[in-house]
Amino acid sequence: MLSEVVDFATLQRYTSALREAIGHPEITDVAARAARTFQGAGNPVQKLRAAIPEVDEHASYRDVVEPQMSRAPIQSLLQSALESKFRRHGVNDYSLLKHPPLELPLHPERFGPDDTAWINDVCRTVLESFAQGNHPFNPQPAEYEVSDDARVVIVGDWGSGLPRARAVSSLMAEEVSDALAEGRQAHVIHLGDIYYSGLPEEVVAHALAPGMWPVSSEQAQAGVTSWALNGNHDMYGGGYGFFQTLLGDERFSNQCSSDGRSTSFFRISSPSWDLVGLDTSWTCNVLSEGQVATLEDPQAEFLTCVAGESNRNLMLLSHHPFISAYDTRPEVGQVLHEKLAPLLTAKRVHAWIWGHEHRCMGFQATGGVRFPRCIGNGGVPVLMAYDEQDSVPTPGKWEERGSFEDGGYRWANFGFSVFDFVGPQVNARYRNDHGVTTRSETIT
Repeated sequence: MLSEVVDFATLQRYTSALREAIGHPEITDVAARAARTFQGAGNPVQKLRAAIPEVDEHASYRDVVEPQMSRAPIQSLLQSALESKFRRHGVNDYSLLKHPPLELPLHPERFGPDDTAWINDVCRTVLESFAQGNHPFNPQPAEYEVSDDARVVIVGDWGSGLPRARAVSSLMAEEVSDALAEGRQAHVIHLGDIYYSGLPEEVVAHALAPGMWPVSSEQAQAGVTSWALNGNHDMYGGGYGFFQTLLGDERFSNQCSSDGRSTSFFRISSPSWDLVGLDTSWTCNVLSEGQVATLEDPQAEFLTCVAGESNRNLMLLSHHPFISAYDTRPEVGQVLHEKLAPLLTAKRVHAWIWGHEHRCMGFQATGGVRFPRCIGNGGVPVLMAYDEQDSVPTPGKWEERGSFEDGGYRWANFGFSVFDFVGPQVNARYRNDHGVTTRSETIT
């Protein structure tokens, strides 16, 4: 990630420039094609401009410290386009804390928000992504069987490509190697989000490049499996990077339906457990910000069938939260509660693991789920606003609040989790990007 791209004030300047560029005569053709993927009729330029977040030209962003991960698809795609084009001009910079935006080694009057040719080129790239629409949803799941003593390594919101995210990957790779040395099966699951928009080149750079994903090709051939959920950022680019590039990699070859097509939901079964990964991000709406969960059919029906087949413990995996201690909007988790109401009422879901919120947090038994857990601290820098002794808001039970200082600010540690299955019991460990095991618990 480039500091120029994630700097709030700079991003606002580019957003304003993008709004103007959409009406340029050179953009007319691609604007028309992109606007056709938007719901409703109307003038293409007006439809496109309506999708761009409003910018307050007089606001001060000097106090905005955290790198900006836009929640608007068109702005997220703008970030993707800018980073890609900057890198092609030789820019490399991973400084993400409170430093001045990087100085581009380019002519000062070019390659900026005031360079019409540059902005038109960026705008065309953004709109081409919209013009292709969203990748189709595969209504058939993947199914796979594992042993009752398997190790499952889980990370969420990891796909930033940052050095600290690479450190997390290295530690996960150690857990995989240790499991194999102990004679255990090993499997790795990403809970979703490759930034900024999950475009194919971002998937390659942030997840599949050598040394990034914690499973090697040799380990995959030896039986180590890789799995991934679809995140809202993955859908900002239409889901093509997720469905085709990520799941098309040989290490993810098991995540396909019986007809060989990649699929975004799956069932991993052991003699004692069913782990069901749900796609809570897919939608046909290219402008969806994806801040609350969806659940495309027939996932709820499939889950109901799984729950009724046996008495195995049921663990759900999703990108979006089932509940939240910090986002109190009533729509958070609403679709999941509604579509899965019979299973939740019957207390059939033993544990639920999700990401999306960039924290690691345990919750009290809630909504019929005995062990709700958020593991979304894999790769996005966030300020740590709480001390260890501060109370955890209800229905939270515990929260990882380890941090380090840089640039005069306190930043939350990244991390991941390790689930060691022992029959009907799961021994869970939570590790940070320094390699420290900060918490252990038993899910039983």
